[in-house]
Formats: sequence, structure tokens, C-alpha cells
Amino acid sequence: MKPLKLYSVIILLILGILISQLKVIPSWENTQTISVGLFFILAIVIGLLLLFKLWSRKNKEKTTNLRQQLIGTSIVIAVFPLALLFTMPNVSKPELVDELTIENKIIYVYHESCFPPDSECQCDTYGSYIYTKNQYLPMMSLVLKTDFYVGNLQLNKGELIVKASDMCAKNLGKMKKVQL
Repeated sequence: MKPLKLYSVIILLILGILISQLKVIPSWENTQTISVGLFFILAIVIGLLLLFKLWSRKNKEKTTNLRQQLIGTSIVIAVFPLALLFTMPNVSKPELVDELTIENKIIYVYHESCFPPDSECQCDTYGSYIYTKNQYLPMMSLVLKTDFYVGNLQLNKGELIVKASDMCAKNLGKMKKVQL
């Protein structure tokens, strides 16, 4: 068996971060969260094993290279909780409002609301995201971000027509069009 190396811990952390950044369809969000968690747990276990192995060698040998390895491994293990905190997929994400199938295309509508204590339509950051499902993979791609809440969607000859909902009076009549 090959000895554990620090780069294996770093690779696992990077894979966890990359998986957490994928936009998966709503039915796969739990799978994504579990996968990210497993990658980070595996990275921390391997990192701790490596740290214990280095620590036991430190008592036998006094070298600067060994000290550098101990410090490097300790830093990676200390960075783990921060990486986990910032990369979890379900943290601060817009709310799924609707899932539609229009002409064999699956469309997901998410609303991003104001941060409390602002009311729903009083801040500058509210709006909607519209995603379509990838044909083969359980992933989504962003089609459109609006500065209003989406109310009605229509697909006309490959063009998605998005109309504002009546949730916010100031957005009545707003509309956007995008080619799919």
C-alpha cells in the first residue's frame, strides 16, 4: 500500500468544492450534498491519518522537512472547516418556485427574495432565475436572470417569453425574451 500523501487530501477537497458548485436538478440536491460531505469527511480522515503518521515520525527524527510536512498538513486540516462552510451546495440559495415541462423542455424557476427585514419587493436584489435541464445529465444551465419575479412562461418557436408576476406592483407589464 502506498503511503498517504498530502496531495490526496488536497485533491479530495478540490473535488468536493467542484461538485458543490454544480447546478444540479432539485431531485439530485440531496445526492450532491451527501457527495460533498463524503469527500470532505474522507479528506479529513486521510489528513488526520497523515498527521498522526507524521507526528509519530517526528518523535523519532528531528528534521526540518518533517516539520514542514507537519505544518502543511495541519494547515490543510485547519482549512477544512472553512472550505466546508463556504462550499455546501444548499447554503443561501434561491427558492425553487416552479418546475415546468414546455415542449419537452424541463424549466425550473427560482426566486431570490430580499434579505429580512426588507419586504418582498422593496430591495434591489430580488428577482428570478430560470434554468433548463441538461438533456442527458441531472444538471441545469442558467437561461435567464430577471430583476422581477417570474409569473408566466411561454415557449414560442424556440423563444422563451417571460412575464412578470403580479406580486410586485412596480413590475407589472415587464417582460423578457430569450432563445432556448
